[in-house]
Amino acid sequence: MKKNLLFLSAFLLMLGMAFTACNNTDDPDDPNKPTVGNAEKLPFSESFATGIGKFTEQSVKGEQKWTFDSRGSYMKMTGHVSKTEKHENEDWLISPKIDLIGVTAVKMTFDYNCSYFRDLTQETTIWVSENYTDGLPSTATWQPLAVNLKSFKNWDIISSDEISLTAYAGKVITIAFKYTSTDTDAGTWEIKNFNVQEGEATAGNTGEEPGEIVDPVGDGTEESPYNIAAARANQGALSWVEGYIVGNIDGEGKNIKSESKFEGPFTIATNLLIADTSDETDYTKCVPVQLPFGAVREGLNLVDNAANDGKKVKLYGSLEKYYGVAGLKSVTYYELEGGKTGGTKPIDVTEAILNETLMTQESFDKFTAVSVKGDFTWRFDAAKPHYGAQMSGYDSEAKKSVANEDWLISPAIDLTGKTNVTLTFDHARGPKGSMNIALTNFTVWVSNDYNSGAPNTATWTELTGVNHGTTAWGFVSSGELKIPTANLKSNLRFAFKYLCTDAESATWEIKNVVVK
Repeated sequence: MKKNLLFLSAFLLMLGMAFTACNNTDDPDDPNKPTVGNAEKLPFSESFATGIGKFTEQSVKGEQKWTFDSRGSYMKMTGHVSKTEKHENEDWLISPKIDLIGVTAVKMTFDYNCSYFRDLTQETTIWVSENYTDGLPSTATWQPLAVNLKSFKNWDIISSDEISLTAYAGKVITIAFKYTSTDTDAGTWEIKNFNVQEGEATAGNTGEEPGEIVDPVGDGTEESPYNIAAARANQGALSWVEGYIVGNIDGEGKNIKSESKFEGPFTIATNLLIADTSDETDYTKCVPVQLPFGAVREGLNLVDNAANDGKKVKLYGSLEKYYGVAGLKSVTYYELEGGKTGGTKPIDVTEAILNETLMTQESFDKFTAVSVKGDFTWRFDAAKPHYGAQMSGYDSEAKKSVANEDWLISPAIDLTGKTNVTLTFDHARGPKGSMNIALTNFTVWVSNDYNSGAPNTATWTELTGVNHGTTAWGFVSSGELKIPTANLKSNLRFAFKYLCTDAESATWEIKNVVVK
C-alpha cells in the first residue's frame, strides 16, 4: 500500500510539472508578442576598434567594399584607387537587428569622416529597415534618415549630430550606411563609435522630432520637386521643393518648437513653414524656409501677404539646417499657386559645360584665389555656405578698409568647336552703406593664356553687361554673359576681379556659376 501511495505521489508530481511547463511555454500564435530573435538590446554600440564587429557588409556593385582599417580603427569605404583610377560602387554597412521594443524615445550617433565627395546627400546616406534579414539590401524595404553630414579634406574624424530614431520606437530595426561612387567621382567614408541609446535627440543637434513618416517623393528638379520627406532626406543640395504654406516661426527666440505659429496675424517676415498638406499644424511635419531679403521675401512673407497662407508654393534654394532642423535656405525663386512668381529662376544646367555652386569647400577649391594687393583674399566660409565665395577689403578688427586687388580664377575649360557659350552666376554686395561704390570694382574677365601665378602674366578680356543688384545682400543673376568668339578655344579661364581702396570697400559674394 505504501509503494502504491509513493507511485501515485510521483505520478501526480510529474503530471503537475508537465502541466506547469506547458503553461509557461510561449504561444507562437500570439499576434501581440513580438519575435525579436537575437536582436541587440539598448544601449547598443559598435566601436569598430578591432574590426567590423556585429555589422555586416553587402557589396551591390563594384569590386571595392567596406573594410576595417587598423590605422584609424574604423570601417572604411572608398572607390578611389589612385588619382587617375576611380570605380563605380554601391556598398552597404549594415547593423545587426536592434530591439527598440519597450522604449518611447531613441537616438543614435557615430564618429565619421567624409572626404572628396561630389554630393554627400546622394553618395553618403543612412537607411532604416524593419524587415531586413540578411543578404542584399534589395530584399527589404528601407527608409532614409535625415542627417547632416559634413565633408572635409583634412581627414579629421568628427562626431555626428544626434539623430532621432523615435519614429521607430517599439520596433525592431536595422540601420545601414550606404556608399555610392562613380568612375569619375569617388569619395572616402570612415565610420567608428556607432551608438544607439534610449532618449530623444538633443534639440538643436538633430532638432528633428520626426513626426509622421511619409515616403519621399520627387528628385529635386523643377519637373519633380521634393516633398517634405525628400527635402529632409536630401540636405546639402540646391533643389526644388514643393509644399503648402502653413505658418512660420513667429518669435525672437528662434525656437521652432515653442514659436511655430499656424494662425495669423503674423509678425515675422523672414521665414515660412511649409508642409505636405494645407491644414498641417505640427511643426515636426514641416520644413522651415528662410526668406532672403528682396523679391522672395516681398512676395511670400505672411506679414504682408496674409492670403498666401494655405497656398501651394514651389521653391528653389539650398537644403540645409535652419532653426536647428532640416530646412531650406537662400531661396532665389518661387512659383506660387495662382501663377505669381518672384526672384531669379535658376539656369537649366542639364547641358552645362561647367556648373559649380561655390557653396561647398570642394566646389570652391576648384577655383584659384590670387591676391595681387592687400592682406585679404577670396574665401569660403563653411559656417555660412549659402553665401558662396566671398571677398572683402574691410578689416573688422581695425574697423577700416584696406586696399586690395584679388582674383578668383576658374579651372581651365576646353571650348574648342563650341558656339554661343555664356557664363551666368548669382551674386550680391553689401553692406548697405557700400552700395554706391563704383561697379568697376566688381568685374569679370576671360583669358586663354593664363596658367598660374599673377594674372598680369596673361591677356584678359572683360565681359561687360553684368547685371548688379541694388539692394544690399540681395542675390541677383548676372544675366547671360557671352564668351567672345575669339575665346572659344582650349584653356579658357574666367575670373572674378575685386578691387577696393583704403577709403572704401564692400563685400562681394558669388555662387551658382554656370557655363553652357
